[in-house]
Amino acid sequence: MLQGLMVLPAMVIAYLAFAKPPIVTRFLHLIFAGVITTVSTLWWSVLVWLTPSGNRPWVGSTNDNSIWSLIFGYNGFGRLLGNRGGGGGGTHPSSGIAMASPGGMGGGAPSGGHGPGGTGFGGQTGIFRIFNNDFGPNIAWLLVLALASGGLLLWILRKTPRTNRGRAAVIFWILWLIIHIVIFSMTSGVIHPYYVVVMAPAVAALVGIGVPFLWGAYVRRKSYAWILPMLVGVTAAIAIIILSYAGTMTWLMWTVGVLGAIGMIGLLVNLYTPKRWLQNLAIVTSVAACMVAPVIYTLSTVNVTHTGSIPTAGPSSTAMQGSNNEKSQADSALVEYLLKNQNGATWLVAVDSANESAAIQLTSGQPVMAIGGFNGSDTPLTLEQFKQLVADGKLKYYAASSHGHGGGPNGGNSEITNWIKKNGKVVNYGGSDVTLYELSA
Repeated sequence: MLQGLMVLPAMVIAYLAFAKPPIVTRFLHLIFAGVITTVSTLWWSVLVWLTPSGNRPWVGSTNDNSIWSLIFGYNGFGRLLGNRGGGGGGTHPSSGIAMASPGGMGGGAPSGGHGPGGTGFGGQTGIFRIFNNDFGPNIAWLLVLALASGGLLLWILRKTPRTNRGRAAVIFWILWLIIHIVIFSMTSGVIHPYYVVVMAPAVAALVGIGVPFLWGAYVRRKSYAWILPMLVGVTAAIAIIILSYAGTMTWLMWTVGVLGAIGMIGLLVNLYTPKRWLQNLAIVTSVAACMVAPVIYTLSTVNVTHTGSIPTAGPSSTAMQGSNNEKSQADSALVEYLLKNQNGATWLVAVDSANESAAIQLTSGQPVMAIGGFNGSDTPLTLEQFKQLVADGKLKYYAASSHGHGGGPNGGNSEITNWIKKNGKVVNYGGSDVTLYELSA
C-alpha cells in the first residue's frame, strides 16, 4: 500500500534542488503538497479507523483488525523487513459478524491469529536480485543502458545552471530508479516480481533521453564514444542471461548474441575506420540486439493465458499459477450441487481463503465466505459466531481444500475447522476437488 509513495523522495529532492523559486518558497510549496498528499491518501484509512469494528468488515491481513497494521505492517514495513504478520495488540471485543455479507455486516474477534501467509517470491536479497530469474524478465532488459545513459547525461550536463530542466529530469528519473532498485533488492518480506513495473517509466525515460546523447557523442568521436558499443554488448549479454532462465528460446539467445557481437564490433571498428555501410549495419544490428528479445518476450506474454493474481512476463507467465491455492475455474459439479441445495442460505459455502472462494463466487454469482480472509490466516470470526451463522441457516456448507491455509494446524481458524470436521457431515457432491461438509448446529 505504501509502494505508491516510493517516488516521493525523488520528487522532493528534484524540486528542492532545481525549482526556480527561492528556497523558503520551495519548502512552503512542499509542505502544502505534503498536506494535500497526506489528506488524499489517508482519508479512507481514517474513516475505517473511526468506524466501530462492529459496523464494518474485518481489516484483512491483520491479526488485530487495525487499518494501521495493514498499512504499516503487512503492506508496509512487514514487506521490507520480513514480518508478514499483522500488527499485534490487545484483545478486541468480539461483537457482531466480521465477515461482510451482502447486507454489509461487520464485527470483530479476539486478536492472536496468525498474520497472512504467502511466499516471498523474488529470490535472495542482494544487489543483483533485480537481474535474477524472478525480477529480470520483468524489468532488467534495458536497466544497465538506462543507468549508464543517466550517468553520462549527468556528466555532460554537470556545468549547466542549477535550474536546468534537462539535468533536473535526469536526476529525478535516476532517483526514481535507484530508490526502487535498492528497496526491491533488500526487501525480505512478501514481494512479487510484477511490483517492478513501477520502474518502467524511469527506464523508458532514461533510455529515451540518454540514447540520443550517446549517439551524438559517438558520431562526434568524443573521448567517451566507446561507451555506446560497450553498452550494446552489455545489453545483449543481459538479454541472453534473461532468456536462459526460461530455457525455451535458445534460438533467440543465439540471435541476440550474434546481433550484439556484430553491432558492438561494427560500432567499435567504425570509430577508427568510418564507412557508411558499416555504420548502417552496426546501427541496425545494435538496435535489434537490444530490442528483439524484450519485444518477443512482450508478444509471448500477451499470447500466454494468465490465471491467478501473480502475473509474470514471458513464455512461462503461468509459472505462478496455483500460488495461494488459486484456481481459474471452479469445480462445476461442486457449484451445481451447492446451488441446488443452498436452501436460502446467505452464503453458498464457506472456504478457508479468498483465493479459494474467488472461482466459486465468480462461477456461481453467489456470496462465498472466506473464513480466513485473503490468505486464510485472518481471524475475523470466533467459533461461537460461526456456529450462530450455521444455527441461523445463513451457512450450510464448508469446502475443505487439501491446500487450505486457515484449516491447517497452524491456521488462525483451526478452532473453527476442527469443529467443522468433528461435527459436519461429509457429503458426496459428485467431484473430488474438495471435501464438502454439510453443517448443522
